[in-house]
Amino acid sequence: MYTISEIKQLIKSGNVHKFYADWTWRTLAARIIKDNHSECQLCKSKGKYTRATMVHHVKHLKEFPELAYSRTYTDDTGTHIQLLPLCHDCHEKIHERGRYSGKERFTNEEKW
Repeated sequence: MYTISEIKQLIKSGNVHKFYADWTWRTLAARIIKDNHSECQLCKSKGKYTRATMVHHVKHLKEFPELAYSRTYTDDTGTHIQLLPLCHDCHEKIHERGRYSGKERFTNEEKW
């Protein structure tokens, strides 16, 4: 298990993938997915079933390394889920990556 200062160092050096590859995180993520019946929680909230394949840090790891292994977080409005099981598509939407980035994809207009 990485300490908070080690996680901060991984973030600073651009090696966050080491955190996600670590046995402690992988075990916790698998447990979170299993505890939620392998369901993507965003799809479930829309009445759909999609298999969860990853766990999302609601309070992002890079901004809140102290919540790296925490299942919940507390703020002024109460206690909330911190580690959320998601399908790949929903995770991409949250992070606005891939086809959800809002950037137009390059198209090559051939001119004959």
